[in-house]
This record gives sequence, C-alpha cells and structure tokens, in this order.
Amino acid sequence: MTESLVIEERRIRRLTFKPKISSVEIIDEVALDQSTCIFVNGDYHVTLISTSTMKRELATGYLYSEGIIDSAEDILSIKLREKDAHVELKKNVDLRTASVGRMNLIVTACGSSPRASINQVRSSKIMSSLQVEAEKILQMVTELTKRSQIHIRTGGTHGAMLCSETGEVLTFAEDVGRHNAIDKVVGSMVLKKKTLSDCVLISSGRQSGEMVQKAVKAQIPIIASMAAPLSSGIKLADMAGITLVCFARGKRIQIYTNPERIII
Repeated sequence: MTESLVIEERRIRRLTFKPKISSVEIIDEVALDQSTCIFVNGDYHVTLISTSTMKRELATGYLYSEGIIDSAEDILSIKLREKDAHVELKKNVDLRTASVGRMNLIVTACGSSPRASINQVRSSKIMSSLQVEAEKILQMVTELTKRSQIHIRTGGTHGAMLCSETGEVLTFAEDVGRHNAIDKVVGSMVLKKKTLSDCVLISSGRQSGEMVQKAVKAQIPIIASMAAPLSSGIKLADMAGITLVCFARGKRIQIYTNPERIII
C-alpha cells in the first residue's frame, strides 16, 4: 500500500480547553478519499467514494453484492484506468434492473411495502451449522483493530475482515466507506474463487439492512461488528438466518439474532 495514496498531511490549529485554553499548530494526518467510477461492459454504472486501494476487489465485491455477477467466472477482465474500474463480463446485463432483488430484501426488512413477497426474502435463508466461540469473536475484533492502521493514524476509515471459525484471517481491507470495506473483502474471496459460507465477517461499521444484505448474498452466516445495529439490519439478519453480533469490543458482545452459532 502506497502511503501517499491513502493519507495526506494537513497543517491545522488544535485548541484544548483543560486545564486552560491553549492553541498550537500541528501536522495532522487525514484519510484520502476519491471517486471511483465502475463501468460494466463499457457502460457507466456507479460512482463510489472510496480509498484508492484494492480497486479490483472493490469492483468485484460491489457487483457481486448487487447481484450483477454470481462468481468470478462471470468476469472476462477488470482494467483500472486512472481512478476508474472497467469490468467486462461474459454476459450482457441490464444495469437498471440488476439490483431490484437486493432492494426488495432491504425494503422488506424495513417493514415497508416490498416489491417482492416475504418468500423471496426467506429463499435466501442461511442454514449453516457454523459455530464460533464467543472469545474468538473478541479476538477477531482485536485483530481487526490492530490491522486498521489508516484508522489508527487518521480516525477516518472503516475496517472489514473475513475469518475462519478458528480466527484465521482470510482477507482484510480498510476504506473510507463501511460498505466499501465489506465489498473489498468479499470481492477478494470471490476473485480467489473461495467459498464464503464458512466465514465470519468482522466489521467496524454499524449494521443496517444494506450492510447485512452483503452477507446474505455471500451466504456468510455470522457478522460481528464493533458498532451498533439498525432495526433494518436486525430484521434482515433474523429473516435470513444470519447471526448478528454487535457492540463487540472490550470484554462484551451483544447477540441480536440466531445466537445458537455463538458458543459460550
């Protein structure tokens, strides 16, 4: 990772108020973000605000989580041109309707009037028998924190990690976007043609419906986040059979759905 591509230095003025007001000029480190446009079969699809690393993985994970591709076998090539990712697929896709199924799941989980029946949500249900010790979850979160060096220096990024049930780190990513960080680790596994159904997803970001949906698509049975869940994330995890663990930090975890996968 080239440091100049992810961090910049800024001269700022820092004020402190205790024990008395003081002012000093310092050099602060700031996380860099940039726009990354993803093109599919020559057509513009989306612009993501992201960290400049792991762009192939980001594009792959995004297209996978959106349901545009089902595996690495669908990809003919990925070419990076300046800041953009150009993905050529072996098949033609309608980019306007490719993500409708994903939104159906999220809208249903939010309790709104869905464009798909509840049975379509349940058809994605994860039946994995994977179990993980509670202590291992905390160890994985600690490892995520240690690896998040851009965040340690700037406070401006999120981290994501995929682990085995024993805690082995399979892939890790940082990004200014919590969604992007997950897309990067999922994309990394997809490109390596590795299964995700026996993985634990560790995230630093809060778990809303669209975050949980990425795990639904990848059939990841356990999500553990350092942050809070939102109601849409809890409902979707419950319907999809995902074990959702949040506030995993220090010496505690809170299990919101399907607790049988966490061994106490």
